[in-house]
Amino acid sequence: MAVVPAPPDPVFTLRGSSSPITYLKFSDPATNLLISGSEDGQVHIWDLKTHRSTGSIEACDGQSVLWIEFIRDDHLVTFGKDGIAQIWEAAESRWEKTDEIHTSAMGFCPGAVLKRDNLLLLPSSTTSAIDLYDIKTLQKVGTLCNSKSEFGMTMSIKSISNTSKFLVGYEDGSIALWDSKQSQMFCKAKLFEECVMCLDYSFEVNLGISGSPSNLLSTWHKTEDKIQKGTSLEVTNPGFNDMKIRGDNKIIASAGWDHKVRIFGLKRLRPLAVLSYHKDSVQCLAFSHDNMLACGSKDHHISLWKLY
Repeated sequence: MAVVPAPPDPVFTLRGSSSPITYLKFSDPATNLLISGSEDGQVHIWDLKTHRSTGSIEACDGQSVLWIEFIRDDHLVTFGKDGIAQIWEAAESRWEKTDEIHTSAMGFCPGAVLKRDNLLLLPSSTTSAIDLYDIKTLQKVGTLCNSKSEFGMTMSIKSISNTSKFLVGYEDGSIALWDSKQSQMFCKAKLFEECVMCLDYSFEVNLGISGSPSNLLSTWHKTEDKIQKGTSLEVTNPGFNDMKIRGDNKIIASAGWDHKVRIFGLKRLRPLAVLSYHKDSVQCLAFSHDNMLACGSKDHHISLWKLY
């Protein structure tokens, strides 16, 4: 009988946050930074060469950081549970706030960037709707919603690389494909009986994967006119907070309520490893350009892993 190798240990653990970790974002490889957001509104900047925090940003008025993204190499956008998107510019060894967008959205949905169209996508105060903002002017240029039916709150948004299209996961368990140029929904599919907690999609291999409060992960792909449901993966314990496909399209990582990170092979969706390092729910994941995996937990720690 073949011996299954034991899961690896993290290569390093970042400690220093005084609150649960809620979002992670790697910077451009040249700067070698990891940006983390926390439930207390703090954004920490981590130097991955020294494994130390080089500073922090007071964002989101003491409320959870829901999203962090680079809109340029030296400009960062943060979005929090307070409904405010803030723009930060790198200034020598610190980040200075240059502008902000006040929305009336209240929920748990992060934003997204459509780089091709220079648009910020943010959840709207209107149920099931997405507001579009011009990145240069920060002015709202549109709202996308379906007038025929309500899908509940928006739970997650994922832009599709180098296109005007993006995916939205909803409270009713469905996902939909939207186009910002045509201002319309192309198709929608119901994946779960409960809400879509998280989703990711690879344009290169045309594969999406979503998680819910249940113990099921659902895969899917898109055709010209519909989202086609694929395989359902059942795991031991229920609840997923985040899902990430690695940039080389070889593995998928899921962040679980049961404190575990599960690793699957993308080609056959075969379970490869279970990372059991954290002491509380794993809330967010990020892959670097060189395929390092960062995991942020409710236990205030960030673990860094090199896998396969």
